[in-house]
Amino acid sequence: MSKQTRNRSRSSAEKRRRMRIIRRYRTAVISAFFGVLLIGAVIGLLLPLRPKTSVLEKRELEKWPAFSLQAIWDGTYFSQISTWYADTFPFREKLISADGNVKKLYGLRGDQIVHNSSKTADAIPEDGEMVQAETKTGENAAAESQAETVRETEKAKDPNGNAINVVPEQVGDVYVTGDTAFSLFYFALEGANEYISDIDLIQKKLDGIATVYDILAPSSVGIMLTDQAQEKLGISSQKEAISYAFSNIQKLNSKVKCVNICQNLVDHNSEYIYFRTDHHWTALGAYYAYEEFCKAKGIKPTPISEYETMEFPGFLGTLYSGSGQAASLGDNPDTVIAYIPKATNDMTYIGHDGAEYTWNVVEDVTDWEANSKYNCFIGGDEPFSVIENPNKTDGTACVVVKESYGNAFVPFLVDNYQYTYVVDHRYFAIYSEYGNDFVKLVKDKKIQDVILLNTTNALCDTSLSSTMVGMFEK
Repeated sequence: MSKQTRNRSRSSAEKRRRMRIIRRYRTAVISAFFGVLLIGAVIGLLLPLRPKTSVLEKRELEKWPAFSLQAIWDGTYFSQISTWYADTFPFREKLISADGNVKKLYGLRGDQIVHNSSKTADAIPEDGEMVQAETKTGENAAAESQAETVRETEKAKDPNGNAINVVPEQVGDVYVTGDTAFSLFYFALEGANEYISDIDLIQKKLDGIATVYDILAPSSVGIMLTDQAQEKLGISSQKEAISYAFSNIQKLNSKVKCVNICQNLVDHNSEYIYFRTDHHWTALGAYYAYEEFCKAKGIKPTPISEYETMEFPGFLGTLYSGSGQAASLGDNPDTVIAYIPKATNDMTYIGHDGAEYTWNVVEDVTDWEANSKYNCFIGGDEPFSVIENPNKTDGTACVVVKESYGNAFVPFLVDNYQYTYVVDHRYFAIYSEYGNDFVKLVKDKKIQDVILLNTTNALCDTSLSSTMVGMFEK
């Protein structure tokens, strides 16, 4: 055998050896891939491991759909099963977090928008005149559905086993840049007009009984980002939206005292006035709103330097979950800083079970879960709460009608009134003894000031202001 023949033989043998190695490698990879799929499928079939609620997202997960021939016929039954399977997959939150960490390893940490809604913005009328919105049947139906959903409250427990109530608030589209997230704002003319009319109606119901103050709290995207940055994101100006609402409220009803807090927040936007991982303002941001209320009321605010504080680090809020647990947020959690009222830290509230509880205006939530630390303020979103200032005997009384933004605001009022009442308008008519007779509450408690505090989302969704008006049906 010639040397050339021997070389060709060795070359052929080497190729066959390499091909065997490649085939074995491919077989191993394919086997591993299908093995992972098989393990995932088996885990997915373990019903006891499937979660029913999401702690981070503060919501109930999808339930197995109800069977009907119509759902089978139109295909929605199997679509709902698919949604249930994906939404309740075992260890879903750990898997979402792992996905974020993988992206982090690949350096995928740039600016991003996570779409959690299909909202688009209406133009804000430039001349400030109230413009009639077009009727949008589909959106109205969606709003009614949300109005029903918002009445359902998830139950969670603190480390001592006490029930706390977590509101399933929606944050919409989330914009993440660096270690900070923002909830994007889309103005809706129909929602804004409804809000304007509702505030007018509420004042007329309380005319001669109490003074009505209206506060609209902007979210961080409208205060912390420049107008140019907001325009680039394609979102609405909250400052313009608030101006539209307040100017038209004043035209309808000059007796309403509109408290515009935007400029004071902008003046302090270099400070820690909004959380980076949550859609709420911090207590410091709420304090600057309190300052503006005191100006409108003609009273002196308690200097911020005179409060004792409590700090709760490790807070990861709604924007963290709404962003799909972005690693840049998870690596940089917030710290909740609470200011304790000088007069008292004691309060009582009526819970969603109708029972009365003794609580603290600022509760120690050091050992609570990372997503629950904002609940340190006034026990969270309870239907009706009472705080009595032992240092005052002048009969002064206010009621704050609010959603969750009001929680951090309420503690500052305690030093200014003998009685501070708190109503969460999403639950008051359902769980309180007054039902939908809010005027009777104001009369019974001899309340002089009714403070309406909502976020600018009230200008986007008719269901939010409709829950306030629902308290005035009698």
